[in-house]
Amino acid sequence: MPGETDLHKTLKKEACRWLYRMGYRCIAAEVRLSPLGIIDAVGTGVFRPYHNYLFSGRDLPQVCFIECKASRSDFLRDQSKDGQMSLCLMERSGNRRRKRPRRKLRQSIGLGKFDACLLQPMANLHYILAPAGIVQKKDLPPRWGLLSFSEGGVAVVVRAQWQENSRIQYVESAIARTLTGDIYRADDRAIGSVNREIFAQQQALAGRIRTLRPRVVLASVGSP
Repeated sequence: MPGETDLHKTLKKEACRWLYRMGYRCIAAEVRLSPLGIIDAVGTGVFRPYHNYLFSGRDLPQVCFIECKASRSDFLRDQSKDGQMSLCLMERSGNRRRKRPRRKLRQSIGLGKFDACLLQPMANLHYILAPAGIVQKKDLPPRWGLLSFSEGGVAVVVRAQWQENSRIQYVESAIARTLTGDIYRADDRAIGSVNREIFAQQQALAGRIRTLRPRVVLASVGSP
């Protein structure tokens, strides 16, 4: 993403690696989900009996969201202001009471991403990944867990609370769109790099021709 720091890029890569180690097999970074915006890292999977998050005796589908925060200010930016959640719920209650709306109603009161993920649930587990010391346990939003990144890798500081409602098919469709877009952008970048290389070769060849041409002309003039 434009303006992204190297630390934030590293956190997203580490988040995806951690999801893979945890057993998720459908994984992507920067997944766009319409009601929530862009989630830094997303993983889905079906976990075997007694190997899932709830230690349940049946196969359990799981969806996990990870938000990466490289700084304290980045973390506070996604926190909702006081009272925003109450206003949002009041607005939705008013929307439900309306009869025959002419068009699809949208949320006009904005929420921070942490609260939005709980109000429009799409994942079972939500984690914040930040360098050690950036986010404290007391700062965590409700139901969110905390992952700490250090030289030793990613460690779980606070386990996320399980949220029953999720939309695994919708999330996997968004992951598929994200990965397909990455493939096309990779092709564009590859073509662009080839074109740049060809252009550089043409410039070098033109420079060689310009240095050789006077010699050829002088040789033809001096000949009998």
